[in-house]
Amino acid sequence: MGSCGDSRPSTPDADQPEANSESDQMEMDDAKGKGEKTVRELPTMSSPVERGILILRRANTDTERFAALLMLTKLIKVEEFDESCKKSLMEAMGLHFLARLLRTDEVPEGCPPFMFKSIAMTILTCFISSCLGNPTLYALIPVLSEFIAMSADTSDGDLTLIKDSYQCMKSIASEKGGRKAIIDFEAVGSLVDAYTAEGYCYDDALEILLMVVTEEGARTWEDEPEAFIKLMNHVAHEFAVDQGEIKFKLCDTLSELLQSLPLLTVESGQPEWKKNLHKGLSDIIFSKLSREQRDRGLKLAGTAMETLGVSWVLQVENEATGETKGRQLLLLLVHLACIEVRMSLEDKTFEEAVALASPTTACYTILELAIIFLVNGAVDFEQKQKQQLYAALKGAFKAVLTFLNGASVDDSFLENSVNHLFVCATIRVLGAWLAEETAANKEEVYQTIPFIIKISRYNFEHNKRKAVMKSKKKGQSKSYYKEESKDRLPDVLRFLLPGLCHLTAEDFPRHILLELEIENLLFEYFNYHWNSIKGIFGPQNKEEELEIPSDKVRSACEAMDTISNIFMNIVVQEPQRVKTDLFYYTLLKFVFTKVPEIPLEVRYLRLCGNSSTLGLMILRHQHKSVKSTDFTIFRFVQSTVRFLWDAHNIEESRDYATLVVSSKYEFHWGSLMDIWFLGMHTLSLLLPLIPWLCDFLIESDWPQTIITTLLSVREGGLDTGLKSAFEDFLCLLSKSSKPAHNKLKEKGVEQVCRNHKLEELSKVFSVKMSVVEKSLLCMMLHFLVTTWLEKQGLSKEESRKITTDFLQKFRESPAPDYSTDEDGLDKWRRNIWAAALPEIYHQYIGDVYSLWKSERLKHLSFKPCVTTMLDELAPDFNLGLITNGPSVAQWEKINHTDCQKYFDSIIVSGDLDVEKPSKDIYDMAFRELQVNPNECIMVGDKIETDIKGGVNAGIGATVWVNARNKVAPDDIQPDFMIDNVTQLLDILLDLTDVEISQS
Repeated sequence: MGSCGDSRPSTPDADQPEANSESDQMEMDDAKGKGEKTVRELPTMSSPVERGILILRRANTDTERFAALLMLTKLIKVEEFDESCKKSLMEAMGLHFLARLLRTDEVPEGCPPFMFKSIAMTILTCFISSCLGNPTLYALIPVLSEFIAMSADTSDGDLTLIKDSYQCMKSIASEKGGRKAIIDFEAVGSLVDAYTAEGYCYDDALEILLMVVTEEGARTWEDEPEAFIKLMNHVAHEFAVDQGEIKFKLCDTLSELLQSLPLLTVESGQPEWKKNLHKGLSDIIFSKLSREQRDRGLKLAGTAMETLGVSWVLQVENEATGETKGRQLLLLLVHLACIEVRMSLEDKTFEEAVALASPTTACYTILELAIIFLVNGAVDFEQKQKQQLYAALKGAFKAVLTFLNGASVDDSFLENSVNHLFVCATIRVLGAWLAEETAANKEEVYQTIPFIIKISRYNFEHNKRKAVMKSKKKGQSKSYYKEESKDRLPDVLRFLLPGLCHLTAEDFPRHILLELEIENLLFEYFNYHWNSIKGIFGPQNKEEELEIPSDKVRSACEAMDTISNIFMNIVVQEPQRVKTDLFYYTLLKFVFTKVPEIPLEVRYLRLCGNSSTLGLMILRHQHKSVKSTDFTIFRFVQSTVRFLWDAHNIEESRDYATLVVSSKYEFHWGSLMDIWFLGMHTLSLLLPLIPWLCDFLIESDWPQTIITTLLSVREGGLDTGLKSAFEDFLCLLSKSSKPAHNKLKEKGVEQVCRNHKLEELSKVFSVKMSVVEKSLLCMMLHFLVTTWLEKQGLSKEESRKITTDFLQKFRESPAPDYSTDEDGLDKWRRNIWAAALPEIYHQYIGDVYSLWKSERLKHLSFKPCVTTMLDELAPDFNLGLITNGPSVAQWEKINHTDCQKYFDSIIVSGDLDVEKPSKDIYDMAFRELQVNPNECIMVGDKIETDIKGGVNAGIGATVWVNARNKVAPDDIQPDFMIDNVTQLLDILLDLTDVEISQS
């Protein structure tokens, strides 16, 4: 090839700068051999293409190849240049040749610096379709990135070179291997830089990025997460400031980018791009726009809420106005979504509704997320706003139900994937609504149940078949768990489970579901999820440990938890069915087999607890079918006992003498607590039914361990609910088995009864409890009422018994909701007297209650020494009263004692949703008194509520009125301790500038 101004030959080879080097000679020899072979293969060449191929194959050096390419431009006409022609020419030319041209920095003297690169780039652009999938092409991605980087400053660059580089990169991004290579060669950052610099053809950079993120998602940013932030900052800023049509085009761009949000940026607070995204979206939602423009905004809102969380909508820019705007935005989004759903579904044919699927499904996303968020009480809207919101949601879901009932008429939609997917999306959002609300549109819901169960079963059976086929091909390898089948249908049953849990608790929908054989479907679904993750439960037999994605494990466990809860509802509501139906024996055997396989690890605790309790509940009805020779029941009971016992210990308490929730259970105790108590209760009820179960438990040493542990627990170190659960269990165990009774007695159960005042268990073991000295008030009331009853003709013994029974029931009976009803309070007390008095003496209820009440109130007054102290404090201190208890009962005492004149603030927990020791109730007192916590002193006689509450609220000092000389627990230490409230004056002598909160 002739050079510009120089007749010496030159080779444009980046790796071979010298034309006469040894390697160049080897290349020439190799090329010569290939040329000879070509001559033999193609002895005659008639067409221009064939002649061009022959010329290229005969070229021995890069120089000759370059010259041959120039010749081809004159030899071959455009109309002859089809894909087959391109492929043949590229094979003859060799992609390695173009790669060398693109990498070379050498050009003949006097020629443009990018001459060879530009020509090679033009040729590659022309032939790119025949190179896709070639590793040599992918290896050129860094070179293409360098050329694209030149777009920021085109003063020294070649515009054609840049444009062709973009075209080649688009072609590479069009197929899976190419997108992977773009990520692996870290070209994403270069594309982001090119776009944000807004240089030549910068829109092409964004187009390529969207091609990658649309298919690869978050993986796009794995190696370059900072590139995502840079790109989002740029696009979101443009979105926020633009007020024209570009703003709406950017809605689509931002939606695509948000769906690829890398995990590393999820917890990054409120970066600038999130604020700009919020501002731009608010501008759209709060404006009057066309439906098309509004739909674009709603699509973006749905994506943003799904990826950033609903709380992002409530983000504040400043304390003065930001919060209100965020709340308004959330309200408006939900209302607009409801309107859009109704407009898209009401009075529309099936085809018309499906045609609007894109904006409708975006609104479904908004509604689903908003329902979950709002039900959790994250935002406390005004009552009027709540009513309007509920009305809007109710209307939207009526439209959803009407659409689904219409779709149920004809199954032809199953043959069309678009139609099928839209129906599935509609069922999914209905599932979110049913999970929280089953009272609205009941008739429509009941009519829809058969259809949504039918689609759920159809999708599940389809996915199950695909999973079986896939497992046969690959086995349960790493790739088996990581790769999702592209022909899977949406798992709508997963989203219906919470709603089914509510529906099975009601008679009518439960009967519909049972007729639809929901039990078999749920059992198969449970088994499907079990099999999908069971590989992680036991030791691995394979060379490499299975890596099941954590989100898959979590989803499977949640599904099995909910299914267990649904079955529990059926067991409770349909006991005869459970007792006689063979299905429940099969389910019981399944539970017996599976529960022992569940590791007692934190993430499986709920699954273990729900499955164990379900097994116990079924066993109550199927116990006659289970034989003592069945080894599986013993393994099941052993696992269940371990779950129950491991929940508490004393070793993790501060004083080593309090039974506390173990650290492993503590994080999830809010969801585990109910299932734990239900499990203990059900196990206790089984003991009289299955005598050999008592023997097995004694052999396991668990009941004896309970006794040993309770002996180490201090008085007051046992939670009331926990004490009741253990007492019930030990009572029924002792009553059901004489050996168990003797073993517990041997272990010290009698002392446990005394230490923890276990009255029922004391009766079982004939333990005499120490009589607690009554207060003077109780004694006086007891005497007066007993004396009055004797005057009415009752015997002394009978009068005492009636009065004692009343006082005991008065302390123990749960109070009804009389918080704002004085008549309700009186009625509740009269009912207790009615329960204590024999029916023949019921004519005395009114009189005896009036006597008891008047005498009780008569003795409710401040002692003179206390009123003197309050009079002395009032001029110099703000005094506040905080009291726990029902509103009417507490205000009855307050009004009778006339204590309002002493206190500047009086707060009754019954008037609120909080009580001591909650910090919130103290905060209310601080606001009413207009003081800071550190300026106050908390005075109270209850260490667990008054003193602990003061500590929680950050009060300056706490004073415990310890009239009974009790020992304070290690974790609640008051600053001062007195045995009489009037000693407070002595403490105040050393303290100045404080406020007192008296309780």
